[in-house]
Amino acid sequence: MDPILIDAGDALFDNTYLIMGKEASSKLKAKTVLESTAKMGNYYYNVGQSDFAAGFEFLREMEAIAGTNFISSNLVMTGTDQLAFNDHTIVERNGLKIGIFGITTELPFSVKEVSVKDYIATAKAKVTELSPQVDILVMLLNATKAQFNTIKDLTGVDYIFSSRETSRTRPERAQPEGKPFQYCFGIQGKYIGRFDLKIVDRNEPFKDVTSSMMTIKVFEAQLNNLQRRNPDKPLEEIYKNSPRVLDVVQKYKEGLSDSKTNMANAINTSFYSLIPMGRDVASEKNMLAVVDETLKTCTTLDKQGAQNLN
Repeated sequence: MDPILIDAGDALFDNTYLIMGKEASSKLKAKTVLESTAKMGNYYYNVGQSDFAAGFEFLREMEAIAGTNFISSNLVMTGTDQLAFNDHTIVERNGLKIGIFGITTELPFSVKEVSVKDYIATAKAKVTELSPQVDILVMLLNATKAQFNTIKDLTGVDYIFSSRETSRTRPERAQPEGKPFQYCFGIQGKYIGRFDLKIVDRNEPFKDVTSSMMTIKVFEAQLNNLQRRNPDKPLEEIYKNSPRVLDVVQKYKEGLSDSKTNMANAINTSFYSLIPMGRDVASEKNMLAVVDETLKTCTTLDKQGAQNLN
């Protein structure tokens, strides 16, 4: 099944403005990002605050040239109620309907063509509108942590992916039950979050089993390591003269039991993994060639830009 690729915003530029002398290279990098991600398939991009660094018309141009699926539910043309971008999308996978909408809390002062509608009211209105239409509802949110905390009730949303926050959601952090699952991947683009869903009954809620699965993996590895001393005897017999080790063994076994029970009771499951984008990740050759050529061109453009400043 083809994955659904989403971005909560602010991936195009480092700031809400372009650095003098580097305007051309910054635009080229953003254009390359959008053209490359568009080729990946179903890529939906919430328009964030810093994405306006090169201006509104640049984003319009990228929609036309790169075929980018920009979305935003609360960005409108100034002085009107006309949406600046598509406000949501509904994607079907294996008979399931997945709704995706985008919210941005503020724009750079330099942007005059577009205005921000009340993000709290808009978010709640989109939940009311889309919840009856879809099986899974996703909100892409470009906001600070303080702004995010002002949105109190989002019952009906299953997943919230946010940008403009420096912290990363670690897989071992258990997600709260009865509330939207919330994730942030930092602002440096060093990680990609992957979500694998197993759906048995679409009428039942999701349970995040990431923490349980990681606990099982870690505790089983620790117990196996302790067992190496003597594979033929129970751990309690091997370490009967080591009370501290026995306490650790008991802790690991209780943790394993609780985690396996949690897994067994889950009907629809969600598993989250954080993938570091380091040198160990294999690059697609054609895309790597495009990136290398773009960076080479950017170096030339920056030199020209610096000369023009003198």
